[in-house]
Amino acid sequence: MKENKIQWQVIVGIILALIIAIFAVINVDPVEVNFLFLQADWPLILIILGSVLCGCLIIFFLNITKSRSMKKKLKQLTTEKTELERQLAAAKAMKTHSSQVEKREPDKNANTTK
Repeated sequence: MKENKIQWQVIVGIILALIIAIFAVINVDPVEVNFLFLQADWPLILIILGSVLCGCLIIFFLNITKSRSMKKKLKQLTTEKTELERQLAAAKAMKTHSSQVEKREPDKNANTTK
């Protein structure tokens, strides 16, 4: 199932890349770009591709951040699980030990007086 999802993501990515490429190639006219104190005439194709690249980089870095936080959470939960398993094993051992002590019958010879 996971492989199928990955295949669909690749297919959608390729289709989006083709649409962006076609859109960029159609728009090759020069446009004026204002950078606060600077103005430049650039082909629209470079503006489109640069914008797509910036968007991809933003998504990439956001995914890295999310991945790191998920790994940290996984490590925390794994540590918590190990501690809870240890506590459960200790509780079971205590219960088993106490039930064995309770099941012992008193020694008949110890209660007799001479």
